[in-house]
Amino acid sequence: MSLKQANFILPFIVCIVFGVILGQYSETPLAVLCLLAAAGAFVCVGMELALYILLICLPFSFRYIIPQLLEIQTPTEPLLGMLTVVYWMKKIVDYVLGKREDSPSFPFLLPLICFIFITFLSAINTPDLFGTLKGALRYATYTMFSLVVFDLIKNRQSLKRLFISTFPSAAIAVIWTVIVLIFHIDQWQWTSAYRSSPFTNYSVYGSFTAIFFLISLSRLLFDNQRYDRILWIGLFVCFGLGLIMCFSRGVWVSVIVAVGIMLVQLGKGVTQKKVLFIGTACLVLLVCLSLPGVYTSVVERVSTSIDLNYASNRARLLRWGQAVTMFLDNPILGKGYGAFAMLYEEDVALVGSYVAQYQLGAHSEYLQVMAELGIVGLVVWIWLNFAFLRYGFRALKRIDDGFFRSIIIGLMAAEISLMVHFIVNNLLNGDAIGVPFWCIYGLLPAVVQIAERDKDETPHESTNTI
Repeated sequence: MSLKQANFILPFIVCIVFGVILGQYSETPLAVLCLLAAAGAFVCVGMELALYILLICLPFSFRYIIPQLLEIQTPTEPLLGMLTVVYWMKKIVDYVLGKREDSPSFPFLLPLICFIFITFLSAINTPDLFGTLKGALRYATYTMFSLVVFDLIKNRQSLKRLFISTFPSAAIAVIWTVIVLIFHIDQWQWTSAYRSSPFTNYSVYGSFTAIFFLISLSRLLFDNQRYDRILWIGLFVCFGLGLIMCFSRGVWVSVIVAVGIMLVQLGKGVTQKKVLFIGTACLVLLVCLSLPGVYTSVVERVSTSIDLNYASNRARLLRWGQAVTMFLDNPILGKGYGAFAMLYEEDVALVGSYVAQYQLGAHSEYLQVMAELGIVGLVVWIWLNFAFLRYGFRALKRIDDGFFRSIIIGLMAAEISLMVHFIVNNLLNGDAIGVPFWCIYGLLPAVVQIAERDKDETPHESTNTI
């Protein structure tokens, strides 16, 4: 069997095997088989096409529950799983058949593998072995998505197609949510206002919107070449208005930090851009605060940040305390991935009769990693984040092209905003944040590699259209 035939047949085999396994143990085998067949068909047509379809569908994915087995985000997670499985199976086939690709290796492979390994190793201390292994497998699929993105995005054309897949879809989701929030303006500061929108709450919505806002801002600030500025200004305004409608304190702080770091990168030669942006931002802020009822709501929201009697703060402190207690019980490898949700019980006096059913977390990604994976897991998690930032800042010293610098700085700013927000929230368990986070983790080195290849070629005038 030739390599081409093996790569063509392999996705069908994976689809059939996974469909049979899940269908055998599920109470709804037909639904699972159809779902996997559709995902497998996309991957069979082409992995790159499947990647774009996944990103188009991302903001509109919905939870699908298979009774007594698992819950998945449809269609994101079936496509994500298929992409990861087929990617690694192709790598194995290529290795067995002796095919070696002369291409750069993934720069974050070592910390990524270490983190996946520790996630599974933490099952030693878990109160639910099956639950931890299932969660670790799902999480490993998300983290390995960065490898898929790094391998598939190889040139300007694929980068352009990635933009066409993500930005319009994200803009539609944000505009949809803004309309819903305006309709429920009396509940603006509550999660209940997000019913009938693509997002579950203001933290997810705000972090998702901030990613695209920061990339759009970076493109406008750092790329002085020819491209469609009207389009990018429109996207910037769209996501900027989306952020204005967000009522999350964590999002506010994370975006301010990311924008501050971005403005530092402008240097001394373009002070006018800094002044223009800061002045415009202040003007927009003043106009928004002058609207009836907005100033009072914002001031009240900010003042509650340090109010220990505020119910939300008390609940968050309890979760942080529980995370520290879990860490002290098992400081080396933690309580096991996903153990926080299994062991933590919400205080009825604080949250009422409602008990969170899904994604109960420590309200801090760092504390949750520390509690579930111990000090070893926390060190590797910090290593992952540090390696990303170091790689990006080093790349900026070598790359002068305005187009690539704008993309690199935008991706770094987006990831920094998430890293900051993770101090007071844990959002990686959901696909709306997990997929973009790990996508950017693989996209940054891919963009750097494209930029360095273009730099070695004959210089030419930029003809960017986006």
